[in-house]
Amino acid sequence: MAEKFNTDIIGGIIGLVITVFFWFSREGVTHLSIMFPNALLILMAVFSAAIIIKGFVRADRQPIFSNGDQCRIAVTAAILFLWVVAIVWIGFYVASVLMFSFLAYYLALARKKVRLSQFAIWVVIIAGLVGFFYFIFAKLLYVPLPRGILF
Repeated sequence: MAEKFNTDIIGGIIGLVITVFFWFSREGVTHLSIMFPNALLILMAVFSAAIIIKGFVRADRQPIFSNGDQCRIAVTAAILFLWVVAIVWIGFYVASVLMFSFLAYYLALARKKVRLSQFAIWVVIIAGLVGFFYFIFAKLLYVPLPRGILF
């Protein structure tokens, strides 16, 4: 039987660590551009702290990684890490479309065989969604997104 952990406390601590990491990585951004990320970081810190408090008040113990294929979880985490690295080199838009298209294909293979036409539709949808978010953040909110050699 798998050992059970207080997943609320673990998740809250991970959330706080990520918040602190991004909080100290905010340099070089203009005052107006940083307002939205600051608000999100503050909300993330508040919610992470609330989850930790809930973990102490009403502990919910669950086995970690008991559901799903551990190899698939590790590969997905590696793909997401590769995406973070790739956005610096090839740019936010291109890296996001490539990585999330591959991720959708990889995760879909766990359930069924993926046809090329189906995958092509996914790529178009992903390109549209990433383009929408790029437009919102870069053009409307003036949040500088990483630019690489492609876009």
